[in-house]
Amino acid sequence: MKKNLILFLGAMLMLAIGMSCSKDDESIFGPVVGEVNVLLIQSDNGKTSTGTMYKSGETYNPPHCYLGKGIRYNDGNELTVYHMGFGANIKGSDVFDMLNISFESNQPMSFSNLKAGDTFDSSQFHASAAYTPTWTEAILRQATALSGKITVIGTSKVGDKSYMSLRLTDLRFDAIDHSCVYSVSGIVEYEMWE
Repeated sequence: MKKNLILFLGAMLMLAIGMSCSKDDESIFGPVVGEVNVLLIQSDNGKTSTGTMYKSGETYNPPHCYLGKGIRYNDGNELTVYHMGFGANIKGSDVFDMLNISFESNQPMSFSNLKAGDTFDSSQFHASAAYTPTWTEAILRQATALSGKITVIGTSKVGDKSYMSLRLTDLRFDAIDHSCVYSVSGIVEYEMWE
C-alpha cells in the first residue's frame, strides 16, 4: 500500500513537471503549430491571427506547387531561369490573403530535388505575402520575406494526387501599411502540379 502511494505521488509529480515544462517550452520556442493548412500569424505588437487554406472545390485553388521556366535578360543576354513555386490563398485572416514561395535555378528543377528534412533560410528562396485589393484599390499589395525558414516534411500520395508538405517557421513580413512586422508559421500541404 505504501509502495503504491509512493508510486502514485511520483507519477503525479512527473505529470506536474511535464505540464510545467511544456508550458515553458511553448513560451521559449513559440506556440506549437501542428494543424495542417492552418497558419499562425503574429505581429511584433501582440496581434495574433490565423488563416486557413482553401480546399478543392472552394472559391480558390488549394495550396499547390508547380515547376516552370522563364526568360530573364542580363546585360542584353537572354537567360533561362527555372523555378519551383509554392502558392496558397489564405482565408479567414485579416492580415494576408496569399502566400507565395519560389526557388530559382539556372538548371531544370524537380520536386524530387527536395528531400524530407531539407531546411532553407530566406536567402535561398523568395517568399511574398499579399493582401488582395478591394474594389477601390488598383493593385495587389505585397510584402517580401525579411527572414525565416522552410523545412521539407515529406511527400505523400492520396489517390492519383501527390502532395509535398512544408513547415514554415517564422517567415517575417512587413505589414502592408508598415505598422509592424508579422511572423507566419505553420505546416502547409501542397498539391504537386506536374
